[in-house]
Amino acid sequence: MIKLFIDGSEVHLAADISLEFYDRNPFFTSEGQHTLDIDISLDDPRNAVIYNAIHRIDIAKHPQNRSAILYCEKGVIIKGTEIILEISDRNVKIQIAAGNSELNFLAGSDKYIRDLDLGSIDELSESIAQDSLYASYPTFDFVCCPVVAKAKLFGQGVNELAASSEVYNEINETEGATSVTIKKGTTLCPQPYLAAIVRRVITALGYNIASNILGSHKELSKLIFVHGYKTLKYNEMVENWKVSDFISEVEKLCGVRFLVDNNTKNVEIQTLRSYYSATAVEIVNSADIVGSVDKKYDQDPPDDITYHNVSYKFPNTPIYKRYALDADFAQKIEYVKCHHKKAKYDMYYFELWDVWSHILGGDPEFDKRGAPPQKVVDSYHSMTAYYNRGFFLNGADTSNIQAVDFEFPFAVWSVDSDFTNLAMINQFGPRVDESNTDKTELKIVPIENVFSQLRNYYSYPMPIVENGDGDVGTVVDDNEGKGVAERLFSDTSEASAKDNMYVGFYMGVSKFEVIGENRDNHYPVVPVTINSRLQVRTRRDAAHSYPFWEHQTVRIVKADGNYDLSINSSTGMYNTYWSTNVNVDLTMVYTIRFRTVQRRDVRRIFNIANQKFYCQQLKYEVVDGELSDVVEGTFYPLK
Repeated sequence: MIKLFIDGSEVHLAADISLEFYDRNPFFTSEGQHTLDIDISLDDPRNAVIYNAIHRIDIAKHPQNRSAILYCEKGVIIKGTEIILEISDRNVKIQIAAGNSELNFLAGSDKYIRDLDLGSIDELSESIAQDSLYASYPTFDFVCCPVVAKAKLFGQGVNELAASSEVYNEINETEGATSVTIKKGTTLCPQPYLAAIVRRVITALGYNIASNILGSHKELSKLIFVHGYKTLKYNEMVENWKVSDFISEVEKLCGVRFLVDNNTKNVEIQTLRSYYSATAVEIVNSADIVGSVDKKYDQDPPDDITYHNVSYKFPNTPIYKRYALDADFAQKIEYVKCHHKKAKYDMYYFELWDVWSHILGGDPEFDKRGAPPQKVVDSYHSMTAYYNRGFFLNGADTSNIQAVDFEFPFAVWSVDSDFTNLAMINQFGPRVDESNTDKTELKIVPIENVFSQLRNYYSYPMPIVENGDGDVGTVVDDNEGKGVAERLFSDTSEASAKDNMYVGFYMGVSKFEVIGENRDNHYPVVPVTINSRLQVRTRRDAAHSYPFWEHQTVRIVKADGNYDLSINSSTGMYNTYWSTNVNVDLTMVYTIRFRTVQRRDVRRIFNIANQKFYCQQLKYEVVDGELSDVVEGTFYPLK
């Protein structure tokens, strides 16, 4: 006999009740466990009391978020949250949501992040802010790293900050400093770790974090949300999205799944790549199969685990315009591969010597000061970009050159006596799969990195704040050219900064260590926050003390790990988090009915008549008040 308890009180069900409930695999969908409609009669006095006579016209309120347990003599069928769908005449129609469905219901019932109490920082002083710079998650839930609240740049592709820029969490930049100190009087603005915000959101919804890969993963644990809101409340440090949207965006960006245990209210956060790494097997013998096996071909794969055409939804700022190109625009560019040329001086390997050599075509004008040669001007007005393989010194040995693939093209971004430079383009551009029309747009996006001015060639990257109390945008020069740069800057479409949340990797305190260069004792230690290990610094040369082309340097941060928010690079998001090792044919769907005396686990691999499958969902039925022993499963075959 089927029994239903709502908040511990038994609801009387019809003796011949029939219903369906589903157990869906979070790997393929976020729908989790849920029943279809359950009809409850309010003619029964006990039911009328449990439902507060909500069928009466004078009763406006109705119960919400009550616990529900449906069970039979074999045990619990489903345990979760009651959802009242409809009241008609003297009947109530409900559903029960459990597991991921329950989490999605609670998160998706019009709750916004600002509706949740995520706690706050009890005390924040310059001393505590300074301690946070040397710590990491979970010792600290935040870090007071420098962020640029009001960014003034010099224009024309230069990403070096002018002295009039405003920095929150500013440090004392002292030549040769061996420790970091917070500048007295600076605006303290704590930047929360992504893992901390996720933990606090899940806890506020009434769940426990049993395991959290976001907090233990080498790279993901270093992700911070960058903002400019002057607050100590965690729910005000991020944008006021719907909670369900926030969870979904975290899953998409980080390639993770939130796995909910409806009995313990525990949540495990796993990566897609580890989901099936050590799974058990459910055995279904051929004798237990009921009826024929239904096969459907050429089916659309589930959106939750496929990243065919994926892009960041960036706001419309000058830096983001070169960070990501529209796919159609990128196809109109002619790409040239530059071959390695011996640099005049070893230090030039950082300064894109091969690209300039190709543009100049052997022209001996590398030492020219002031205005650039005509060949550079011609390249600026063309739709041409250049691929360059970097060659860095490996240590102090000048005969030991290390090759590094930059992977992204460079275009001449400006031609001016003060501002002749190249810019790396499309570093955070979209992944394009022309064989598929599915599109995924990410709203949690990489920060913009700009560089401080320390002393001479000393500098380090900082993130720009795009949303907050201090942001006024960047100051740029409107005099753009007619090639790649001009066409990008003619785009007048707008995207609000508050449509996004912004993340970067906080790498801790160091001399901004980079490959191929030994920092001398004059270089201070600084807090480093990056969007990728590959950084390009471009500065101006108002005094013409350098040749026209010596305005930028390429740096690869010396770090062990794939600290890279680009989508397409070899160490980027697709290869690191989004592509899975699941060898499955998602275009072929099997529907198989089989008999079973126990509940089956949808997260396991199924061996059905000696053929292996991944399970997308299982459908159970209650017929005439009894739990049927026939289950209908939807499966994808292993290749």
